[in-house]
Amino acid sequence: MHVFLVFYLILNKKDMGEMFLNTPEKVKLPENIENKEKDETKTEREGKLDINVFVTDHSPDNLDTGSKENLKKLYGDVARDGIDQVRYDFHWGKLEKKSGEFDQELLGRYQDAKSAQEAAGLKEPIIILSNPPEWAIKLYKEGKKEEFYDEFRKYAEEVKNGLEQAGGKKVTTIQILNELNNKVYTPVAVEDMPELCWITREVFKEYNPDLKLSATLVAGNLAKLAGEDIKEFLPKFKEIKDDFDKIVIDYYPGTWHYPMGDIKKKLALSWPPTKEIFKQLVKQFDLLKEVFEEVASWGKDYEMGETGMPTKFPWGGEKAQRYFYDIFFRQFKHMMLDFKERKMKLPSAVGLYEAIDEPPKNFKGKILDKLTPFPESRFGMREGDGERKMILRGVRGKNSGPSQLSELISYLRAPMANGEDKNI
Repeated sequence: MHVFLVFYLILNKKDMGEMFLNTPEKVKLPENIENKEKDETKTEREGKLDINVFVTDHSPDNLDTGSKENLKKLYGDVARDGIDQVRYDFHWGKLEKKSGEFDQELLGRYQDAKSAQEAAGLKEPIIILSNPPEWAIKLYKEGKKEEFYDEFRKYAEEVKNGLEQAGGKKVTTIQILNELNNKVYTPVAVEDMPELCWITREVFKEYNPDLKLSATLVAGNLAKLAGEDIKEFLPKFKEIKDDFDKIVIDYYPGTWHYPMGDIKKKLALSWPPTKEIFKQLVKQFDLLKEVFEEVASWGKDYEMGETGMPTKFPWGGEKAQRYFYDIFFRQFKHMMLDFKERKMKLPSAVGLYEAIDEPPKNFKGKILDKLTPFPESRFGMREGDGERKMILRGVRGKNSGPSQLSELISYLRAPMANGEDKNI
């Protein structure tokens, strides 16, 4: 269904953005929520929800976006909107393109990113050990696992040394690879993940003996195209769950999850696509809720790792992205309230994707971005030059005053009475 939807829109030059012309410029938060947010002490007494909000960023990967000046500007801007923390990669495939040859200039940019985040008042970053280089993947696929593990150890030691040299706050969370049920990102079998966890703990035990390791999984009915459906993967992952301290779920309704069967139950599915179909797509929380219920029963810390909406055609531009975040935060808040009433463990964090657009650098990427609906380069809440998109603006698109994102984060954390704001 996803393929037909995308290509219908392309052929008919129809942008979902046209469907959002009547979307309010700014989410209207309940008045009692806004009043409570003015008094931090009062909200804590009344049960303010303690939840961390972080955003993913890949700026240090590139010379231009990873300059000290640009990193300082970006992370200072990120801190304006109530974001607590940044998550970013020490990209193995870029750091060590050739075995044994680490790119010290890139490592320096990763160190600069950490320093810039702390200077902006953000918490210590979440670091991802990600994206094995082709030569390392070859070792693994050829059955040379011990050699692969040895190379992973060397890479982890280089990251640890880089963090030590950067100084500042100790990193408290490291993510091991990315989306374990997505074989494009993680070509390592689930049964081999405990060895990578053990190596990481050994390498970092003196740097931070209390280091937490996280695992990310992707939930979405398109995930099976790149790996394994999360419902089938969870029982396998459960067998190794105790090797990790945090379980993190990525979920992109309306981008990588299209539960059209569920939507048909709620409205007569018409053609061409309508504004109502898009609304129903981004409201789909059934799969996320089901996965969270299972993971919460394990008694471990768990989080929402990534969610977002591209501003690229045909998803609808900045208005659609703004609409998505409005709906997402409201749905997420009600899910937490439901879990709280059922005395379930609550998620400890929400991760947003991503801080800034990533315009492609090479010819292949530019062609993919220009001629196809592939959305990866346009998930940012800022343009590639750092200009803030609509989600980061205030009333009627003004740059002054609280942004919509900051209002939504305040709303997420504020106490909420039963029955409030039910008409989503």
